[in-house]
Amino acid sequence: MRKLIYFTTTLILSLVFLAPAVLALDIKSIPGNDQPGYSQTLDVYGSRDISQRFVSQVANLSAVGTSIKNPNLLNRKDITFTLYDENMKVIRTDTVNGLNIEDGNFFKFVFEPIPDSQNKTYIFNLKSPKAGPGDLIEVFLSQNPPNWIVEYNYDQKVYPGGIPIVIFYKPVSKITVIKDIYSNLFSRLLLPGFHKP
Repeated sequence: MRKLIYFTTTLILSLVFLAPAVLALDIKSIPGNDQPGYSQTLDVYGSRDISQRFVSQVANLSAVGTSIKNPNLLNRKDITFTLYDENMKVIRTDTVNGLNIEDGNFFKFVFEPIPDSQNKTYIFNLKSPKAGPGDLIEVFLSQNPPNWIVEYNYDQKVYPGGIPIVIFYKPVSKITVIKDIYSNLFSRLLLPGFHKP
C-alpha cells in the first residue's frame, strides 16, 4: 500500500512539474501586455476605417489582438488588417472573414514575426470595405491606454490614445520560455505574496 502511495505521489508531482515544460514547447506567441480597459465603440464599414499608431514594446512582433464587436454575427465580409511602418510602407497584412469574429470576442491578427520591432513605431489600419451600416463591425476604444498606444485616426480626424490592443511576440528561445515559466511557478509557490509583473 505504501509503495502505491509513493508511486501516486511521485507521478502527480512529476506531472505537475513536467507538464509546463512539455506544454511550453508548443507556444508560438506570447502576449507582451495586458489588454487595457475599454468602453465606447466606433463603427467600421465601407470607407469608414480606423488606424492606430503604437510603439512596439517587444522584438519579434507577431500579432496584434483586440476585442471586436460583430453584432449578431451580421458581418460576413472580409476584414482587412494592414500593418505599416512609420513611413507608411506596408509591412504585413491579414484578411479574415467576419464569420470568424464572434460578437465582442478578443481576436488576434497574426502575421510573420518582425525581428527588429522593439521600440519602433507602427500604424495598423482596420477596415471592412464591402460592409455597410447593416453589417458593420465595432472597435472598442480604451479609457486609459498606456503611453505606447499613441493615437488613432477615425473619420479623417486624429485623436490621442486609441484601441485597447495586446501585442504578441514570438519567443526567441523555448528554453527561455520554460525558464520563465518555472521561475514564475516557484516564485508563486515559495513566495505567495510576490508576483512578477
